[in-house]
Amino acid sequence: MALKVGNFYVKDIVFGDKTKFSDGLLTVNKEEAIAHINPEGKLKNIELYVVHPGDSVRIAPAKAAVAVRFRPDGRCIFPGYTGAVSKCGEGIIYAMQKTAVIVSGKYSNMDNGIVDMSGPGAQYSALSQLVNLVIYAERVNEKDLELTLRVEEEHRLAAHLLAEYIGKALEGQEPEDWEIYDLETKAAEAEEKKLPRVAAFLTVVSQLEAGLNEKFAGRDCHNMAPVFIHPNEMLDGYVVAGQCEGQAMTTYDAQNLPLIRRLYKEHGKTVNFVGVILVPADVSDEVKNANKLRSGEMASLLKLDAAVIVEWGGGSNIDVDFFYNVAELESRGVKTVGITCEHAGKMTVDPRAVAIVSTGETSAILELPPMEHVIGDLESIVRDYYFGTWPTHSIYGPSLRPDGSIVINSFALSGSGNNTGWLCETVKDF
Repeated sequence: MALKVGNFYVKDIVFGDKTKFSDGLLTVNKEEAIAHINPEGKLKNIELYVVHPGDSVRIAPAKAAVAVRFRPDGRCIFPGYTGAVSKCGEGIIYAMQKTAVIVSGKYSNMDNGIVDMSGPGAQYSALSQLVNLVIYAERVNEKDLELTLRVEEEHRLAAHLLAEYIGKALEGQEPEDWEIYDLETKAAEAEEKKLPRVAAFLTVVSQLEAGLNEKFAGRDCHNMAPVFIHPNEMLDGYVVAGQCEGQAMTTYDAQNLPLIRRLYKEHGKTVNFVGVILVPADVSDEVKNANKLRSGEMASLLKLDAAVIVEWGGGSNIDVDFFYNVAELESRGVKTVGITCEHAGKMTVDPRAVAIVSTGETSAILELPPMEHVIGDLESIVRDYYFGTWPTHSIYGPSLRPDGSIVINSFALSGSGNNTGWLCETVKDF
């Protein structure tokens, strides 16, 4: 089951009469693109913007981020979500690199974040290093919805549909270079060398109401049991993220996950990479214990010698799932490395967790300058729900200041937790 990824590198994006890609320039027909992402008419006031690294732009709120892909054989990019469920993780897929689709709106909720394309906030998000096509849209029934735990499927779907639409501009072209992800070919070599059998574990969010969690093959992960998947399925669109806040991974992260790519590089050299286990992070302790036992049984059946577990969306409740799974694997003799960020520490720890990699502290207080342009609604920073902003504070005052500057907790910046490993620096020193 080999996946061949053909890469095309985006240098800039402009709007024009025809959606096409040539010599690093992506041209987008704005009207056609907008029609494609709103098939049921549930969105209104839709606009598209192009933002570059270094631009004086703040995206607030950022609701989802998606990498652009195209399948020459005509299959959809996100099986079960943007089209029919189909097998993925094999064959040929084209990838636009150095770019992403981000979606924004008027109102924020707890799974949204902020992206600064320049200034001190830019160092906290890998998205600030890309040339991004940004959707702004409002929902037709926006005022009827509660603001804290709102299902924002229309926005999330729009971002994935736009990424799929743009990818079709690559049809018939020749990639600049190729990456090949072939687990099985090197497996025999790894077995012959008796290399340690290693799997990646990811604590996907399943603790919220349907529509706010990750999706697997188009289905909400709510009440899902742990599942063993081929790593190519992660890179190839089977996992759709539900969040875009500081400690969470996005769909863009899942499609490009550095951990999986690095394990592939070591496969057959230093490790025998056997696959990925998605471990749902649920609410009740009863379900958490059931899930850790099930993922532990998978580890035993796979005869794992070692594991790397990443906290997908981190902090508080999911800390418990993370350490439960680390401890369970260690108790079965599986040497386990945990990768997680911190938010003024952790909700829980376990003495069996002897190899934890901290990707940084997400509770730093940051003062960020005003931007010349805001995509979204700056008032959402004090009006709505973000992790890491506030309408007023006894020391710092409101997060939004009259001149458009903001004072926030770094948790509010999309990707600041850096559980993916994209960023060199995850916390600003004062």
